[in-house]
Amino acid sequence: PPLEGLVDFGWFTVFAKPLFLGMRYIYDHWVHNYGWAIILLTILINMAMFPLKLKQIRSAQEMQKVAPIVKGIQERYKQYKFNDPRKQRMNQEIMKLYKEHGVNPLGGCLPMALQLPILYGFYRVLELPIELRHAPWIGWVKDLSAPETVHLFGYGVHILPIVMVVTMLIMQKMTPMPTVDPNQQRMMMMMPLFFAVMFYNLASGLVLYFLVANLVGIAQQVFINKTVATPADLPDPGK
Repeated sequence: PPLEGLVDFGWFTVFAKPLFLGMRYIYDHWVHNYGWAIILLTILINMAMFPLKLKQIRSAQEMQKVAPIVKGIQERYKQYKFNDPRKQRMNQEIMKLYKEHGVNPLGGCLPMALQLPILYGFYRVLELPIELRHAPWIGWVKDLSAPETVHLFGYGVHILPIVMVVTMLIMQKMTPMPTVDPNQQRMMMMMPLFFAVMFYNLASGLVLYFLVANLVGIAQQVFINKTVATPADLPDPGK
């Protein structure tokens, strides 16, 4: 009987199935190792989505430039309650500021929204297929469908999630934040710790994907920081 239906990628089949076929093609014709196939496919996906990331970074830099002015407007209206009609005037002033300086407040969200179905589709590719069961990568990673473990000082430690969190921290330090609010920035810096808890016991194939995506993101961010204007280089919004 046909067995294709045993692996169901769900709502994201339209994205996941081509990615799965691409990973299997890389395995069959290029590297004959699913770990390296995951790495190569992750690099290809992130390079294909680089124009969207570039747009997202530029939008974040534009928002960062006008953020002090936005904060000043919010300070003038902070004594009013949320349902006070004068709060609507505050929103109108902020939207007018964005329009004057050509800032799209949704400019950073749209590229991210376009990436999410592809990223989640690849997540499903690495979570479900039987091909990754007992498939080794290198060294201590013996099974890409299970967490990898290194024994240090008598304790089993998952190395890949720890390295992944370190790369997330590095990438956050390099990426401009669209807000100047210290509390929001601190919350953003807490995100890697949340991911550390969530990913620590996941399959090593999934963690490898996010780790490689972070490394590619760091390389792309280095390129962006050297070639794209920083907020200090952009025109002064007060002029």
